[in-house]
Amino acid sequence: MGHHRQSSTTVGWDRVPARHHGVALLAVVVSLALHAVAISRFPPVPVGRLPDLEESTRIRPVVLGDVRMDERPAFERPPRFQPRDPALLRADPMPISAFEELLAEWIPPDPIDPLMPLAGEDTALAEPVPPAEREQWDARQDLLHIRDRIVPDDVAALPRRMLPAVDRLAMAPDLALPTASADAELRARGEGRLRTQQHAEASQPEDQEQASPEPSTRSADPLDALPEDPEDIREVAAIENLLTLELTTFTDPADPAYRYFQIQIRRAGAEVLPVLPRDILLIQDASTSMTQQTIDQCKIGMHEWLQTLGEGDRFDLWAFRDELSRAFGRLTPFDPRARIRAATFIEQMRAEGGTDVFASLAPLLELEVDPGRPVIAILVSDGIPTTGVIDSNRILEQFSSQNAGRVSVFTVGGGPVINEYLLDFLSYKNRGDAIMTRTRSELPTSLAQMAAELQRPVLTFLRWQVAGAEDIEIYPTRPTHLFLDRPLSLFGRVPNDQSHAVIQIIGQSGEAMKDMLFPLNFDQAREGNSDVQRQWAWQKIYHLVGLHIQTGSDEVLQEIRAMAEAYALDIYYGRDMSRPDLHRRFRFHGPRAD
Repeated sequence: MGHHRQSSTTVGWDRVPARHHGVALLAVVVSLALHAVAISRFPPVPVGRLPDLEESTRIRPVVLGDVRMDERPAFERPPRFQPRDPALLRADPMPISAFEELLAEWIPPDPIDPLMPLAGEDTALAEPVPPAEREQWDARQDLLHIRDRIVPDDVAALPRRMLPAVDRLAMAPDLALPTASADAELRARGEGRLRTQQHAEASQPEDQEQASPEPSTRSADPLDALPEDPEDIREVAAIENLLTLELTTFTDPADPAYRYFQIQIRRAGAEVLPVLPRDILLIQDASTSMTQQTIDQCKIGMHEWLQTLGEGDRFDLWAFRDELSRAFGRLTPFDPRARIRAATFIEQMRAEGGTDVFASLAPLLELEVDPGRPVIAILVSDGIPTTGVIDSNRILEQFSSQNAGRVSVFTVGGGPVINEYLLDFLSYKNRGDAIMTRTRSELPTSLAQMAAELQRPVLTFLRWQVAGAEDIEIYPTRPTHLFLDRPLSLFGRVPNDQSHAVIQIIGQSGEAMKDMLFPLNFDQAREGNSDVQRQWAWQKIYHLVGLHIQTGSDEVLQEIRAMAEAYALDIYYGRDMSRPDLHRRFRFHGPRAD
């Protein structure tokens, strides 16, 4: 019995079970539903191309409505100017009559009758003639020295003044008064003595260890005669034509025996004298007693000082407390780099430590002074020493005697508590001046004022001498330098019966000596007020106080008190002047403090 094997590689649809047909149909339906949802809910996904972007914001289209005509008037452009058209230039001119009427309203009528004759109209004009020749008087007149008289006086062509025979020194000026009135007075009194302020300076001891001179109220009087020293005689050039002297006098009805006067010497015009280069030392008190607020105000004034320095000037800045600190340590030529360094030094000042005034001044005594360059020191302080040498008299005497006017010292004090006694006389005895302010806010202005006045020195180390008047007193005996922007003031007293004198002021301009020689006519001077008398009294009291500092004389102290009483002057420390330890506790109410 045989077996048959049947094989097949495919299975027909008809051989699939029926249940599988239903599952396949359901899958097709679900697939179509999912595709329909995906197409309707989601954007098409590009394959192999960029997607189609659709604008997110749709702009509504403009729908054109009706069109209407604008009824506003059209702008009319003005006619363009054409030079070739003369009609555009034509204007109706104002009639001449109307113009004259309008002009008559503004011009007043002529007050002078044209028919009225003028005075002197009918006389002939005189021909101009040259002015009469007048001999220019020169105070430096040569004196004719007659040893043997061979011509009688009655045939002499010119009047002569007979003077005693004296030994003449070469190049020494002879002063002679030119007026007849003064001539007669000199003949009546005899020879006119030459008075100089050098006697007051010569009376000061050169060494502190030397014994003080015998106390006397007149020991330093500048009216004592002093013989000329041949070694001091030098050629001098006259400069009085470059300067002007203003003389003011005052006579007190209660004191008719004397006439008080003020001499002010100013420049005659613009830059007529060469300005000297300067050596400037700005010395700032940076101790605790000054307070930081006061020092900050001083800084403003110090910067103002730097503004006045120029080419050729040398300078240095010092700040002192218990010790002295310096910006450069030497006199440095002024230039932009030095100015920046100095400004930095100023800004770094802080109030700390004690106040050693004498230690701050002592280095000035070691400076080498160039005769052609004035050395000017400006001390800004309250003047109250708290360490080192604290006795005001000792500071004044030791420094002033050694300095001898070589360094000119100016002082500025500010604040409610100031030792005006020390600051005043420190400047007075050393060719300077002082400014005192009551509030610290005034310090910048005071420093700026002093900087402007001392900017242009022209004549240094001044000394004066006067001839032709007896019993004349002039102060200060040691004046300041002469500056173009600061008048030189002298105050004097002379007997009322003397009307003429001659004053000579000698100074140094670089390496050359200059002098000014002015006649003083008290009868023709400008009339002043009682302030001239008051200023002279203060100046003499300053002189006497300086003498008291030097000698400690009770006799001088009594004269100071008598002067204060006679001229009604208030000197608060006068009664305590015999006690040096009290000087710094009293305020000096002098002319500089007012």
